[in-house]
Amino acid sequence: MSGVVQTTWVWEPAIYLFLGGLAGGAFFVTALVRFLIKNAFPKVTVIGAWTSTIALIVGLLFLVVDVAKPFQAMMMWKSFVNPSSWMAIGAWLLFAAVLAMGLCAVFSTSKIVAIVESFCGPLARRAETISKVCMALGAVFGLGVAMYTGVLLWSAHSIPLWNTPLIPVLFTISALDAGASVILAALLFEKSGEASIFVKRVSIALLVLIVLEACTLGALFCMHLGGSMSQVLSANTLLKGDLSIQFWVLVVIAGLAIPFVLTVLELAHVVHKPELSRLMHFGAAAFALVGGFTLRFVILTGGMHAVLMSPSAYQAMLGVYTFIG
Repeated sequence: MSGVVQTTWVWEPAIYLFLGGLAGGAFFVTALVRFLIKNAFPKVTVIGAWTSTIALIVGLLFLVVDVAKPFQAMMMWKSFVNPSSWMAIGAWLLFAAVLAMGLCAVFSTSKIVAIVESFCGPLARRAETISKVCMALGAVFGLGVAMYTGVLLWSAHSIPLWNTPLIPVLFTISALDAGASVILAALLFEKSGEASIFVKRVSIALLVLIVLEACTLGALFCMHLGGSMSQVLSANTLLKGDLSIQFWVLVVIAGLAIPFVLTVLELAHVVHKPELSRLMHFGAAAFALVGGFTLRFVILTGGMHAVLMSPSAYQAMLGVYTFIG
């Protein structure tokens, strides 16, 4: 059915929501890997820290690009001075996350530390401590940013599809899924036997996250389909309407089903060639990222304001959906 989706907020804010979640999820998983195995994989720390920092900065740039559009009403750094505002909380979270992630990336990179040592030896000698402290802080702030990308939508209470705490939950799980996929790919470059063991653990965690994401999506649609007319219409926009192809093909199949199947096959050792096994991991990560972005795009695009309509008009609209289905 045409004319159902909104076109005010499109791909630029969707990229910010995705990259913000990816940054938070990837940094949180990187911190877990670093602290659980006591710096055994310094390469993973560097990759995770820089990936998170760059992703968050690029995401914010896309949000700035969108400032001339109505989405600017959600620009959280305009409200730094209001501690009771979700926008202010988001602004401080973003500022703290960028600072902590950036410092962690800088002081985890040996070549940069060597440059720092040439003009400030005492600071360079504390690089490991600074890196660890910033990683711990960045993990907390990053998880907050991942959750806030969903809170940003939830706070718009006039949008039926977004007006549920399940949106922040869904976005946080999706962020951890995408972040774990990226860090799992980074672990594949480590050659030690301990890396192989940790790859298996991260793979199992990915399977759990995929199941949790699928269950949260199911709960979200069940709640909306049992709610008001506007909620039903919003849910059906994704399930049967204008966004159904993107939702079912790119979110459900590409973003959830394919990574799940590939990860299960790899854990079951169906493939014995290391090159093919690595390719399966990279493929699962790529599909997870596509699904993560598309999830945010369809949730954002399907967010219509609540409308008043007569029962007959609503029944006619449902009839169109039934015909499409």
